[in-house]
Amino acid sequence: MNEQTGQNQGLSDEQRYLFDTFGYVVLPNVVSDEQIEELRATLRSPTEQWVPVAQDDGPLHWSKVWRDMLDLPKLSPVLEEIIGNHGARNARVRAGIDLPTFRIDHINVHTHVKRGFPGAHLHGGWKWTGGSQYFSYHDSRFFNGLVSVSFELYDTHPNDGGFCCIPGSHKSNLPLPADWHKINEKIPDCVARIPAVPGDAIVFTEALIHGTLPWNSDATRKTVFYKFSPHGTTWSCDYFNPDDFRQYPDIDDRKLAILEPPNARYHGRPSDPLRQAASE
Repeated sequence: MNEQTGQNQGLSDEQRYLFDTFGYVVLPNVVSDEQIEELRATLRSPTEQWVPVAQDDGPLHWSKVWRDMLDLPKLSPVLEEIIGNHGARNARVRAGIDLPTFRIDHINVHTHVKRGFPGAHLHGGWKWTGGSQYFSYHDSRFFNGLVSVSFELYDTHPNDGGFCCIPGSHKSNLPLPADWHKINEKIPDCVARIPAVPGDAIVFTEALIHGTLPWNSDATRKTVFYKFSPHGTTWSCDYFNPDDFRQYPDIDDRKLAILEPPNARYHGRPSDPLRQAASE
């Protein structure tokens, strides 16, 4: 526990090494059994960034647990470490201000994966993304663009299918070979299958080449993706508006900060949800 912020610590030395080396890390026990049950019970429909869900009907309105997923105690310190603004975070800690410096970019809910699902092509990488997806490490700190967190609502096993990636590809300087994109036809030997159980969080940089393997099981696969960005960049053009969520008693200052649209977080900005709240 970080005594200054009351938050759990970020990555362990071993997890930090794995994330740096592979581009992803699986964090256990991030979501409780009770939260998993509530997610299953309140999931209304699939969502995808290509056809944005109306903000007044999106997952964050479905139930309290969907809003709690914005700021999970075992996840937020990790996100702060890998995509947060290190200088701003240190200044806030010194001032006794416990607010995140990362933001929610978009949320995907996948319910379409059943036996016979052919798989989704490999995608991602840091080249040709317009600067929204990247990975670097210097001065003993991580710097990432869009980071995805995948939550499986049911067990996935290595031979079932599901999430996969090419470990280490977040550092590649060359494009993915054309014949490797379509994993529904042939799965390259370098592709790793990443199993997970409910409660796990698969955290990966979108600079990593990743995809979804063909589904070979009769079991249910339902997956929730919360995708986060540095506060000054964005992948999605469909920004969240903190004002849409003020009516919920569980929305606190930390969640409002995570919901703020992308900007440099300069002092006196009109979009600051906490400045707005103070003036009311």
